[in-house]
Amino acid sequence: MSTLDFNGLTQLLKGLSVSRPPVELTGATILSNPLDLCRSALAELITSLTECDVQDAYKSIQWPNNIFNGDLSITLPRLRPGCKPAELSTELVDKFPKDNALFDPPLPEGVHLRVFLKLETVSRLLVPYILDRKRYYGFDVSNHITNLASKEGDRKKVIVEFSSPNITSEFQGKHLRSTIIGAFIGRLYDSMGWDVTRINYLGDWGKPIALLRVGWSKYGSDEAYEADPVGHLLEVYHKIEEDFKPEQDASRQARDDVAKEGKDEGEAQVEIESRGIFAERNEAFKKLEDGEEDTVAFWKRVRDVNIENYTKFYERLGVRFDEYSGESQVTPEVMVEVEQMLKDKKISEESGGAWIVHMQTLGAKAGTAIIRDRSGSSTYLLRDLAAVLERSRKYSFDKMIYIVASDNSVHFTQLFKILEGLELKDLASKLQHVKFSEVSKMAAILGKGYKPQAILDKCEEAMASLSEIDGDKATLLGGADQTRESLATSALLVQELSTRSSSTHAFDPSTLASFKLGSGPDLQYWSTKLRVLLTNAPSTEELGEEDYQALAEEDQANLLRVLAQYPEVVNATYLSLEPSGILAYLVTLTELLSECLGEGEEDAAVTPGLAALYEATRIVLESSMKLLGLTPLADLPHERADTPVGD
Repeated sequence: MSTLDFNGLTQLLKGLSVSRPPVELTGATILSNPLDLCRSALAELITSLTECDVQDAYKSIQWPNNIFNGDLSITLPRLRPGCKPAELSTELVDKFPKDNALFDPPLPEGVHLRVFLKLETVSRLLVPYILDRKRYYGFDVSNHITNLASKEGDRKKVIVEFSSPNITSEFQGKHLRSTIIGAFIGRLYDSMGWDVTRINYLGDWGKPIALLRVGWSKYGSDEAYEADPVGHLLEVYHKIEEDFKPEQDASRQARDDVAKEGKDEGEAQVEIESRGIFAERNEAFKKLEDGEEDTVAFWKRVRDVNIENYTKFYERLGVRFDEYSGESQVTPEVMVEVEQMLKDKKISEESGGAWIVHMQTLGAKAGTAIIRDRSGSSTYLLRDLAAVLERSRKYSFDKMIYIVASDNSVHFTQLFKILEGLELKDLASKLQHVKFSEVSKMAAILGKGYKPQAILDKCEEAMASLSEIDGDKATLLGGADQTRESLATSALLVQELSTRSSSTHAFDPSTLASFKLGSGPDLQYWSTKLRVLLTNAPSTEELGEEDYQALAEEDQANLLRVLAQYPEVVNATYLSLEPSGILAYLVTLTELLSECLGEGEEDAAVTPGLAALYEATRIVLESSMKLLGLTPLADLPHERADTPVGD
């Protein structure tokens, strides 16, 4: 239980010669963010100097994102709109009390005033704050719990749909990105107090499954399947896909020819799709939707063996799901309900035997949406519309986030706009598409027909060269198989999450074996190093004046000032859903930690003050790592006799 509640913070500030209790301002999170505590105190001080509204003063104070630009920054035009920044800057600097307990006098810089915390105050404020909060430091849950007195049932509910591979083909680069980004977003929302449901919405229905069924009748082998189920299914799918390609090309050419003439469809395209593999595929899908026994049995066999295979892969990656759903799980009754709603609202219309929606009538430049194709089969869009309704009724969610590559952007535009057209704007407003670049070189690196396990196998192979890069660091980390697996996963996760979502997929196993700042192995090294330093360290419960004075030295104080930024980093990431900001933060954190442990410092005795600094740093470092999906090596469920890591 935290001792630094509002009253506890008031007493802490009194001990720092700040006699007035912290002000409670709208938007301020002083119980989870020490910089917000300082921001509130600075806002009150500015108000006393300028007679402005305290809430306006609070809004004018920003986080500079770089300790060398200040711990806080006052944006002068926001403080007093229409002012002359130079005049207001001079006024504030002249009036600013030189003996303020928290802040040094501000430094003018254009339209900003840079404000630095007093170094002698930093440790006295931040060390107790972080050590009191422990693993909860940095996370504000207050906005996402509707009843703070209740621990169960009153948290806001979010569904995160991610990974969602197609069970007929390889686990592509975009599925890996979706898996890693989605798992991160799930952890982030969980840490912020949301009730998170993680769904893997498999591509386990539709015409790809029907095409695989056609392929199985031509190339399937029970003997080959028993030896390597997933591998043989991939082989069969690639063979039938190759056979099908000429027909697809011919259909596409016929469609393009008709489009040039300004028509919706052409007899040539209909003729092509009424025979050959097109006809076999469509017939197989009709049997599947009609529940034909042999076809359904084949589908179930394929689905079950793929889920079993994916589950093993996700377990190695450290990812879990609450539900394995999929297109196949959407009930026909709800699809019919959606279709009827579309017809009643006159949103859909028949065209050449298909049911379509002209998106421009809903105010969207997103082409023509197909609800049912001319063979009578349901489409991915219809199944997704029905899935939204089903999930809303089952979970009563406050938000649902789809983690899907950018090549599906048109689909989600159609999905959201159609829901709005059905007068379900409140439901549509709860949906968010988090997109990322689908461009990836993973398939080229791994080759054709690979299974998802090959991704991690390739990463683990790369870890063999770590000892050649830095033998001392590699020795500290140990050489057990489980350690190598964890390092490989850590390296992969960091490589994936350090890349902004709009950038090309970064998958490159050849660069994973590295101790460069912010890399997976480097983060694991510093986590382990801190655990070693804290082994048998003195108690940090009562620090003396000498301890606090030692932590006021520049390197130590700068490290603490960066630790103070962690809640700001987490909140910025929560708003942007871009994990790369946390990785950039960790580069700065470990760089400053390295400076604190300069040459000769590692062998020096760990004083109570240093123990407090190391423990606060460990809390933030490992909190960040766990948020990213990295399990600190010391937390692995096995004994590691080769490394003296503390608990």
